[in-house]
Order: sequence, then structure tokens, then C-alpha cells
Amino acid sequence: MVKSQHKQQERRFRWHASAVILFGCLLLAAGIAQADETPPVNGRTNLAAGKTVQFSPEPLYGPTHKNNTDATDLTDGVLSQQYGSKIWFDPKSVGWSYAGRVNMAVDLGQVSSIDEVAIRFVGGSPQGTINMPGWVEVLVSDDGEHYRKVKEFSRFSGNAFEQYSVPRDEGDAWVHCLRFTDLNAQGRWVGIRLTCPAYMATDELWVFGQPLTNWTPQTIPYGSGFTIKHPQPHFHKPYLQLATNLPLPVPLGLTAATAGAPGGADPVEFTLKLPAGVSLVGGDVGDIPVANGDWQTLPDGSTQIHFHVTQTSNNVMWGRLYLQAPGWVNGQFGVLQYWSSQGAWTSQPVVVPLFATQVEAAPELQTLMVGLGWWSTVESLAWPDVLNTWRTLGINSFAMSAYDIASEPDTSPSWLLRQQAVDQGFKITNHDSTFHRMIQKHKNDPSIYCQFAGGAVSAKLCPSYRGPHFDEEIERFADLMVRAKPDISTLDLEMFSNSTLADAQQCTRCQADFQASGLATWEQWLKLKGDEMCQAAVQAARQALMDEGADPDFHIGGYDFRPGHVFKNVFSFDSLYPRWLDQSEVSTYTPLFPYQLGFIGDEVRADRSQMPRSDVMPWITPGDAGTFPGTTFQWALLECYTNGARGVWFWSSRMIDSEDLIAYNRVVRAIAPVEDVIVEGDLVGDAAQVVGAGRVSGVRHDHEMVLLAADYFGDTSGSVQLTLELPAPSKVVDLFTGVQVGDALDAGSRSVTVPLNGQRARLLHVLPVE
Repeated sequence: MVKSQHKQQERRFRWHASAVILFGCLLLAAGIAQADETPPVNGRTNLAAGKTVQFSPEPLYGPTHKNNTDATDLTDGVLSQQYGSKIWFDPKSVGWSYAGRVNMAVDLGQVSSIDEVAIRFVGGSPQGTINMPGWVEVLVSDDGEHYRKVKEFSRFSGNAFEQYSVPRDEGDAWVHCLRFTDLNAQGRWVGIRLTCPAYMATDELWVFGQPLTNWTPQTIPYGSGFTIKHPQPHFHKPYLQLATNLPLPVPLGLTAATAGAPGGADPVEFTLKLPAGVSLVGGDVGDIPVANGDWQTLPDGSTQIHFHVTQTSNNVMWGRLYLQAPGWVNGQFGVLQYWSSQGAWTSQPVVVPLFATQVEAAPELQTLMVGLGWWSTVESLAWPDVLNTWRTLGINSFAMSAYDIASEPDTSPSWLLRQQAVDQGFKITNHDSTFHRMIQKHKNDPSIYCQFAGGAVSAKLCPSYRGPHFDEEIERFADLMVRAKPDISTLDLEMFSNSTLADAQQCTRCQADFQASGLATWEQWLKLKGDEMCQAAVQAARQALMDEGADPDFHIGGYDFRPGHVFKNVFSFDSLYPRWLDQSEVSTYTPLFPYQLGFIGDEVRADRSQMPRSDVMPWITPGDAGTFPGTTFQWALLECYTNGARGVWFWSSRMIDSEDLIAYNRVVRAIAPVEDVIVEGDLVGDAAQVVGAGRVSGVRHDHEMVLLAADYFGDTSGSVQLTLELPAPSKVVDLFTGVQVGDALDAGSRSVTVPLNGQRARLLHVLPVE
């Protein structure tokens, strides 16, 4: 990823952190009580009590870290009380923000029998970014160096939420204690490894057991790779799905050593062993191209690649590997192995299951956008056979940020690849952080900020500034739009904040502008300034394209711009749509737990209900807010399309992986026959309703409907009951399998039972009987 993209993503993450803090403060005032979730302690010995916990990476989330007591907060016997269930604001808790994989370990002082490990987490999705982790592993070690896994909670293994009695996410915070019981384990050290969602907090940890006087060291034929003393490379899922016929990306993370660990900054030796038939065809490890690794073919046909990497800081995308299984057949299983070393320390080999899929070529959708969102041309150049791979997957758009390659000549690889994409029929999408570039370039010029009496200036951009730097920025944007000639664009306009209105009211320039406007309120005036900014950018781009003889009718929207909302109190979508902006872009930052799948669909539906057409293009998670199975990603995409979206953006490129892309391909192939219904149709409304548990999303056009019948929480007995209003005799067909569901239906109000066949949802096409 290019630097500017990475900075934009980190800035957005920080903005969401501020939103979490504000939202949490409002909830604190409501005084919502905390659930009393603790394990039984009477007659039991908590071996962790009073011990120090070591972390990698360090938990530096501001509200929980401010007293600098994280090392003992989990073992002091004190639960968060002051803040109720909102423990992410309590200094007695421990929290992380977008940390990727997190390790923690506690030294019990001597080898002990271990019966149970328990730890409390906040959950409930009081905001989409605040969740409990979806993957938690418990490990033990005799020596503090080599750990073996004894139990795990994992959303990747089916019914983990029910097995561990995790409450439902329903928009209110709760605290739940994950209890790993009946461990029958021994060790001196206990480790916990987890995958962090966007924001995560925990306030207490217990280890129940008894010290041992006689014990036998445990052997570890294959290890976990867990360590808090050394950097730990890792994949983000417990398995990898590879394509037999396409090179697809797999992100590789690195969890940094605990602070102050000896040798923590020394180089990491990373070795990857691939089975026969599996190929590493591109990518990098710690910025080292895979071609520069030390390659060795072993007698059994496997391939071993060794990397000497000096980058040892925590990084959720330490590397990106392009893997393919050309020597495997569809459905074949196997394993890869990897291990790492640092100085004299070497981890045990870690075994990762693999399975292969032959990806069927998807039809090219003509109107719906299928793309990768916040993806760069530089990343595309690193993807072997990228355009052919995208075409097979069903991706029909070439994502770029023209700003990042603006200094390159037209003959550079980036611009030539863009031209190849155009020649092959790909749509071009462009994301631009308009006006942020002006601030970056002229940050030391006080004229762009609010002007206070006495000569002081604000720290934020002045909404009424229209000086030469503004004109320069408008020209920059127009020039890049001419060069990129995108079919679809999005603006990232997050330069204002909640303090903008207060600053403007104190700004002498804004005061004069407000008086000249004749508007009744400052709120109206602020929206006028936002309208002017968007109109100036879009109008200049269209004029510049016309001057070049190019098509000026590109589609454009703004990040998190949506009907009925004024973004940052400045940008009013309703006053800009459809003349200046023609797509809403609601954003959600979630790990796609069951509650959030419905939430995403409801947010898209809410926007579509206020628009005359399917002009919704939401931003959803690619995995940075918590990784998920590919089938979960599939339902998230379909919640968008079946509620009126004509495309989907992703707000990061870091965590897009092979399993997600294979799921994307399944979705494209499924919706291709009904693309016109999705694009030209209206929300299904009362024409399709759920009777009892479950949910239904859908769009209808003429006598056809596309429906997503779902039961994400498992509330039904395995079937969703629907009532359909049919204008003509119809049949119901599963769009994934082509199999008809039930008998043909007469016109009128009809009841339909939709068996889910063990899945969370089912995608249906209701169409007239021929």
C-alpha cells in the first residue's frame, strides 16, 4: 500500500476512535448497568491473582491506558464498576484499537495443573466498532518459550457463540466471561491469543488450578507459534482457501514482541513450507519481494522459502502472499507449515490447513459495480495476472487513487495498467481525499484556518476559506479527474469535526460571510459552505473533462454521505443529490457478527427508501474490524445488493484475502441473472414479509423479486416462513443452485417455507411461471 493511502486509513481509524469516545460518554450518562459475569471462585485457587500480564502488542488504547496499570489490571480482582458495561472507558480495563492479533501471557510462578481459564470481554455492538473478539485461543507452556494450544473459541468453527453462551449483539453493551473449562492442562505460563476487532476491552482474567510439585514436561510436535518475547508472524484465519486456477492474496501479519523483550528489534527469520502443488507466485514479506527469498525444492516436492526480515514492529499486514494451488484439484485438502526464529530462539512449526477451490468464471456485470474499494494501482501491479484474475472473479472495475500516481508519466507501469484495464472493458473507480491535500500542502499557512479575534487561528480548516489554495485544490482535483477519467468516484471529506460550527461562529471571516448570506441560522450557513465546496470540485471536473472532449457524466459520492444526514454538520447529501452527487455511501465498521449483517442491510435499505433509484454504494469491512469466514462475507454483500445497493466500497485493502474473493465470485455469479432487477427495481416492501423469526431483504421489478431470506442468529428451526404477494403465478428458485424451492405458486398472497439447509441465509429469485 502506498503511504498516503495508509495514512488516510489510519486517519479514518482515529476518527472512529473519537466517535467511540463521544458515544461512550453519552452512554455513561445514561447509567446502564453492567452484567455480573464472573466464574465461580469459592473453594478455587486463582493462580493468576496478583500476577503481572505481559502483552504483545502493548494495549495503548487511551481511555483504558491512562493510569498505566494495564500489566496488573487483569489480575487485581477488581471488575469495572464505575462505567457499567462500558468498560472501554475504565482505566481498570485493558483495551486495544485495530491491533490485529493480540497476545497476552501470565507467569504463574511454577508449573501447575490448570482446570479453567476465564476472561471477560465487552460486546453487544453498542457501536459497530466495539465488539468482543471472534477468535480466542488458550495456550500453556512449561518454559515460557514454547506454547501448546489447549482450547479455543472461534467463529470459524460453527456454533462457538452458543457453545460459550455468548449473549446476542443487539446494539447495547454487555460484558461476558468466556470460560474455558475442563482443560486438564499443566504449565507455568498461560497464554491467550485473540483476534482484535476494531475496539476491544477486557477487565479481568482468572486461571484456576493447583501448583504441582511433581510434573512431566510436555512435548510439542507441532507448535502454536505463540510468543510474547519475540515477533510472531501469523495468518489471520485458522485455515486458508486457495484457488486452483487463480493467484489470490493472503495477508500475513506480525505481532510485535512485548515491550522491552530482549532481541525484540532483531531481524526475524521467517520460513514458509508449501506442499507439492501449491505455489507462491508473488507478494512480499516485510517489504521483501518473495522472489528475493531463499527458495528450495525438497525431495517430496514441497517448496521451502526463507526470508530474513528486519521489520519487526506490529503490523496487521506485514506481508501479502499471492498463493495458488495449480497442482491440486477442486476440494483437495492439505497443509502448509511456517516457523520463525530470532537469534537463538526458534518456534515450533505451525501447521495451517489448506483447501482448494476451482473458481468458475463469473459473467461481467453491466451496471452493478464490483470492485475492491480502497485499493491502489501499486497493489494491482504486484498482483500476478491481475486483470485476467479479476475478470474471472467477476470484478468489473479498476480501483485507483489518481493522486498517488499523479507525478508518474503516462508511460509508467501504473498508468499503462490503468489503460490496459480500460481497453479490456473495466470501469475505472477513483477515490480522492479532496481538500485534505490542500491542508497537507499548506498546513503551515494560517490563512486556511478559522481566523479568531486577536490574531489566533483554529487548528481546523475554515469552512469559508476560498483563497488561492482553495482554487489550486479545485484545479488539482479537476486535472486528476481528466487524467483518470473514472466512471465512478468517491470523495473522502473528513477535514471538519464536531467543533467546526463553534470555531466558525468565532471566526471573523465566517462571521462576515454568514452576515452576507442572509441565512437565518449558522447550521444553514454551514451546509451552504459544504454545498459550495462539493459543487466547485464536481463542476470543475466536469468542465475540464468536456474541455478535453471526454465524457463528463461520471458517478460520484462522498464517504458516509447519505440521505437525511449532514456529514460533519457541513455536507448535506439531500441538497447535493442528484445534481452534484448521485450515490449515497453509508459506512459501517464491523466484524460482521449476526447482528451486524442485519444492521448493514437495514442501513442500505434506509438510504434506498429515501431515493428514487438504487443509488446506494455502501462502505463495508474487508476484515480490519475483525476477520470472518467467507460465507459471512457473502451474506454481507448480499445484504447490500438485495437492499438496493448498486455497488460496494471497502474502506481498506489490507485484509482482503483469497477466501473473501472466492465468496465475492460466488455472489457475482448468483446475482448476474437478476442484475436488472437489483438496479432497476424498488424495495420489496410488503410484497415479501417474514412470519415469525428471521428476516427478509429484497427488491422487485415488474413481476420479479430477488429475496435474501436469513436467520443469522439461529432463531428458527432451520426454515424461514415468508408471505409473498404475487401478481402472477410464480416459482421460487435458489440463485446459488438453480433449484426450485417448493411448488409453483398461484397469484395472490401465498405462504412459502424456505429451508435454509444448514446455512444462515438463502438467495431467492421469484419469477413468473412460463
